[in-house]
Amino acid sequence: MTTYIKKTWLSEKSDSTSSVVAYCGKVKYRGKMTDDAFIEIADCRHKINLHITPDETKEDFINKIKLLRNEIEEFINHLKTLNPAG
Repeated sequence: MTTYIKKTWLSEKSDSTSSVVAYCGKVKYRGKMTDDAFIEIADCRHKINLHITPDETKEDFINKIKLLRNEIEEFINHLKTLNPAG
């Protein structure tokens, strides 16, 4: 498995520590090296970590992330429709 790791800060103009970390590669778990993949979304107070579970296929995990992406897109579109003065 080719290792992928990327960390992106979500706010350049703020003191906020919001970030996204994506990882796919080998990790040591219970003394054994195993394949793992996750995406972590964090701000200064909270963090979520979506990871591939033992009962998911790679395609299941990809579909879970796509659904998250779609929900974020819908929310962005909603926010764009709001009246900034209202």
